[in-house]
Amino acid sequence: MKYGRLFIDEIDDAVMLAERAEDYRIEYNETRPHEAIAWNRPKEVHLGLADPAIPTFEAKKILPTT
Repeated sequence: MKYGRLFIDEIDDAVMLAERAEDYRIEYNETRPHEAIAWNRPKEVHLGLADPAIPTFEAKKILPTT
């Protein structure tokens, strides 16, 4: 993800680097779930809104086709 976000094209100056790094930080901590903490988002775990041992996503129900 880091390479796709920060190294996708030339970063011309420090302001652009700071903007890209902030976008990456937000996506990494607030948007993207992490396998190591049961597919929860780090911000939710840090704030106590999710338990790092219990997944919060809904499991797909696989129904019989016959």
